[in-house]
Amino acid sequence: MFRTALLSALAFACAATAHADEAPSRCIDVAIPKGAVAGRDGSWIALTRDQRRFMRGIYALTPATPAGLPYGDGAALAMAPGDPGGWTVLFLHGDKACAPMPIPRAFVEMMGDVAAGIRDHDAPEATN
Repeated sequence: MFRTALLSALAFACAATAHADEAPSRCIDVAIPKGAVAGRDGSWIALTRDQRRFMRGIYALTPATPAGLPYGDGAALAMAPGDPGGWTVLFLHGDKACAPMPIPRAFVEMMGDVAAGIRDHDAPEATN
């Protein structure tokens, strides 16, 4: 529910700004999604540079996203309490939010590993 409301608000705002000279058509004022998150008592978490790079790769390989890399020089994770599917990554460029991408819980957990510097080859080997 949260994700649907957030993505709907972003899609509407992006369509409304599609002809604005100062922003790419997939970017809106960051206050819009931040307000949607705050209005639902959600969390807005800035991603680290490594987490952003990781999510850019996911974005580029996701069939549901436009071809290429997302616009922006930062990223944030928007989350809603009590909504197990309510995670969305937004790519940020200054005061603009761009290219919203819903993500599953597994990616949220992987982003934690990325931030902590954990790599699969650093983990103990599994024994059979």
